[in-house]
Amino acid sequence: MKKILFASTALVATAGMAAAELTWSGSGRLGVVYTEDAANDTVLDHRFRLTVNGVTETDGGVKFEGRIRWQADDAANNGGGATGGAGAAGFAISTGGLRVDVGHVSDVFDSGDVINWGGYDVGYTGFLDQAANFSNFEKRGFGNGARQVQTIKALYSVSDFTVSASYTLNDTNIAGSDEAWQIGAGYSFGAHRIGAMYGDNADSNPLAGKQWAIGADGSFGDFAYAVLVGDNDTTDDTMYGLSGSYAVSAAGSITGFVSGGGGSGVDTSYGIGYSHSLGGGVSLAAGVGSGTDGKTVADAGVTFSF
Repeated sequence: MKKILFASTALVATAGMAAAELTWSGSGRLGVVYTEDAANDTVLDHRFRLTVNGVTETDGGVKFEGRIRWQADDAANNGGGATGGAGAAGFAISTGGLRVDVGHVSDVFDSGDVINWGGYDVGYTGFLDQAANFSNFEKRGFGNGARQVQTIKALYSVSDFTVSASYTLNDTNIAGSDEAWQIGAGYSFGAHRIGAMYGDNADSNPLAGKQWAIGADGSFGDFAYAVLVGDNDTTDDTMYGLSGSYAVSAAGSITGFVSGGGGSGVDTSYGIGYSHSLGGGVSLAAGVGSGTDGKTVADAGVTFSF
């Protein structure tokens, strides 16, 4: 992603002083979304995101980071109204192989530290992916949602091994907030990775109970894959997901997935999509699939990043 650097105010590099920088990055999308049997089955979808990252480093090599993101969109919910605004701030301190994130940051299940949770989604909005049937998991990340609770996460990497742990505080000012902790570990070998995660949540939350997931991802030449299996105390059946991406050309790729298990009466989800890069961070994409309710969902549009 191309980043804009405001050197006059954001970059300091003088003798005896470590460098500091401020970067702006963002993305946008515009297209149409179809949802079978919805009140308005075909709607116009759009979203714009702007992220600001500030980074500085001490003379001893300890890096400090801060991040905040703004977002505006149409909610893509069949005319339910626009959403948007600024999310809460997230911070990170890192040195060597250790990184500690504090504030409105991803927990272990959301971070991607050890497992590729969503795998390869379909559609220009990524409306379905291999975790489509994974319900009632405690999984919170950096974004613009209402439940912007405070999390502390530590990550340590050495050689091909990665371990991660997070603790989410119980914030009485946020409805549905609860205390939760999670741990994870992963190992990379060549173009492949395996990982496992485990978490336990407070009894007061609807997502209460223990949860776990194992996964693998990697690539063989032009084909990339991801596999996910998981379960929790509040869902009837063990959930699974498989997804892949195949580069049909230097600019185009096909993605597909299947996701099953979960609650009783839930359908298996599946979908296929295509994306074509136009260069400069701009891509055309489309997808079609069937969700856990058995309804067809499809979209098509353009995405860009800067």
